[in-house]
Amino acid sequence: MNMIESRYMKRGIATIVLLFHLCWMMGQEAPFFANKQLQYAYHNPGYIPELQYATITTGGRFQWVGLDGAPLSLFISGKYFFLGAHSQVGINMLYDKIGYQYIANPKVDYAFCVPFAPDSYINFGMSVGMMTKGYKESEIDLGYTLNNTPTRNSVLEQLEKGSAPDIDVGVEFLLQNFEFGFAANHLLKGTDNVSMNKIFYGFFNANFQSQEWWRLSPTYAFYLFKGDEGSKNVQKHQIGFDFYYVNDYDSHPRDYFYVGAAYRIPNEAVIRVGYSFEFFSVFYSYDYIFEDLRHDSYGSHEIGLEFRIGQKDRGCYANYGMSKKRYTRYHRM
Repeated sequence: MNMIESRYMKRGIATIVLLFHLCWMMGQEAPFFANKQLQYAYHNPGYIPELQYATITTGGRFQWVGLDGAPLSLFISGKYFFLGAHSQVGINMLYDKIGYQYIANPKVDYAFCVPFAPDSYINFGMSVGMMTKGYKESEIDLGYTLNNTPTRNSVLEQLEKGSAPDIDVGVEFLLQNFEFGFAANHLLKGTDNVSMNKIFYGFFNANFQSQEWWRLSPTYAFYLFKGDEGSKNVQKHQIGFDFYYVNDYDSHPRDYFYVGAAYRIPNEAVIRVGYSFEFFSVFYSYDYIFEDLRHDSYGSHEIGLEFRIGQKDRGCYANYGMSKKRYTRYHRM
């Protein structure tokens, strides 16, 4: 097969993906990030990453790199926790694009933290924002597609363009050895021009530490995208396992770096790594898909950064550090 034939095969595959995507009639499915930092911050408004720091989390998912029209997801989130009010306020923004279609989803969120035992908390959250859907007409090129492809006008008639209000709710439980949470996204019905499809998300993590310098964390995440009438629901499951090296355990413990792997049912394997400096972390993951798309793409890549900005009046918080379990999410430098 020569270079020209290979190029047109890639474009043909991309076109099939796009046309399949259009048949949902509800715009594009939301991204399901492989890294926990992006996954929690995007899906769960009840997610409180830190008590004594403001956090900024940003990153992107580059799916099926090398394939024309492949999905691109960019995300940024900023959160600030008010110790005296047990409350967090935040803003976040998702920009997601596949082919010539895109969504922009800015939100403002609020979360309330309830301590109920030593180093144990329940966090409740809610976010409100807008869902904007559109397309870049200049990028629509049907000249290279297969026979019997819909005309340009018929494609445009199926695309959504406009904005609609959006609401999410979520909760997370943080215990000394376990973390789990649930969220429901896009609870409003939408409009005639912008449909809204509910997403249900959940996660579970366990922490095991038998030595002072390391810990192991098996993880699980669930994603359910509710399709419209006449279209199928989309379910995804991610089972993972991460190894953390804990630095400066005796005085100011923190996660120094981690390596891990995961499997995304039904057909993707993931490797992920992260490194933590004093006030920011960097993380990366690579997905390999066990389908025909692997022949024409270079896999999926995620990269992200998380910045921690110390509060001016850092102090004690209810039940913080009382359990002496130094690997809980909040009891670290």
